Amino acid sequence: MKKEHWALVSLSVNLLQSGAKLLAGVFTGSLSMLGESFHSLSDSFASLIAYLTLKFSDRKSEKFPYGLYKLENIGSISIAIFLFIASYEILQRAFKQEIIIKEDYLALGIGVVLFSLFSSLILSFLERRAGKRLNSPVLVADSYHTLTDTFGSSLVLMSFLSSYMGYQVDRYFAMGVSALIAYTALGIVKRELSVLLDISVDEKTLDHIRQVILSFEEVLEIRHLFVRSSGGKLFADITLVVSGRDFLRIHSLVDRIEESLKKEIPELEMIFIHYEPAQSSKASLGVLVDQEGNVSESFEKTKAVLVFKEGEKPKLIKDLPKKEEDMAKALMEMGVSIIICGQHPESSRAKWVISKYGGFVWETDQKNPYLALSEVAYNFTNVKTADKERQDNRPFPEA
Repeated sequence: MKKEHWALVSLSVNLLQSGAKLLAGVFTGSLSMLGESFHSLSDSFASLIAYLTLKFSDRKSEKFPYGLYKLENIGSISIAIFLFIASYEILQRAFKQEIIIKEDYLALGIGVVLFSLFSSLILSFLERRAGKRLNSPVLVADSYHTLTDTFGSSLVLMSFLSSYMGYQVDRYFAMGVSALIAYTALGIVKRELSVLLDISVDEKTLDHIRQVILSFEEVLEIRHLFVRSSGGKLFADITLVVSGRDFLRIHSLVDRIEESLKKEIPELEMIFIHYEPAQSSKASLGVLVDQEGNVSESFEKTKAVLVFKEGEKPKLIKDLPKKEEDMAKALMEMGVSIIICGQHPESSRAKWVISKYGGFVWETDQKNPYLALSEVAYNFTNVKTADKERQDNRPFPEA
């Protein structure tokens, strides 16, 4: 079954339990049973939120190119809110008055509790296993929510058994139900807020990614490795130092690394691999310039590109496409491997194009193109820089 189908199953079971517990609570007069009825009702709302979240989280658009995966995490926090409400309501009622369970309806209450306990236990186990298999945090959160129902049902069962033995202690078992629900909610909030704040994935996953990348002998160094979680998906931003100077071969290498990573770690939704050639590699550089001839602050303000290639005079190329994605593609087709600019492009598609072609963006605060070029280490390429020839203010070449 798909993720949203599991949410519908959970919704159906919780609605059935809520109705049964409400009737048993009214007939027996048990506060803990009424509390569990409210808890199951909150489970139903939580399952509904889980269903809506899972239904729409995979959708992507121009405004949300990464998808709406974090809706799953927001949905999990919403579930936690329902848990806190349930905990508060039960605790509040426990302090109001003494609760006396009606012994005439004990058999009914015990029957409902046993049904709820075993159905919740089975559903929680199956839903959590499905959530881990489908890598869905909202299903896992909902399974823990359902699991609290088994704990709560166990406390209600003990309350009924105590009443059968002549001890009216339903109030205290209701407090126990409240505490269990609040503890579970706190754990969900802590976990999901970490994801919403873009916490890094666990070290085990990072080590696995490193092992896959370093299995390629062309990779000399992993300079940066950032992996974050969003919903049940992972997004990786990787910078590598690679050997060789053949851009076609390096482009093929990047494709093979990406393919291997997605095969080994299916949760990886997007992988941005940037590479830097080793010092022995030769590269062509492009300095983006604005209308005044200064280094452009952004791709958007770029009017031309000053291209440096080994063995050739620098060229000023105008008439670049205005759209960032098209400009990035044009630069890659020119053979520019290192783009010098004030900042990276805003467009995720432009970043993807540069990554796929094996290029990367060198950010600089310099205004003079030749001073910006000098920031690239002398041995990084064989392009002559202004610092080498002591000509910081030479005029632009003609296009």
